[in-house]
Amino acid sequence: MQINQIATAAEQQYATTGDVTRNILATTEVIHQTAHGADETADSAAQLAAQAQQLQELVGRFRLQ
Repeated sequence: MQINQIATAAEQQYATTGDVTRNILATTEVIHQTAHGADETADSAAQLAAQAQQLQELVGRFRLQ
């Protein structure tokens, strides 16, 4: 009887370990996607800043009379 309980507990632990591993892999994938999104956001912000600078230079050429 005790051997069966040990075997059942080992099977449950094995299944739980598999679940934990899958969850860690899923979390890692989300982290990679988030990092990629952050890189894209930073690139877009830099482009927007450059465009704002260009616009400021163009508007600065106008003079009010």
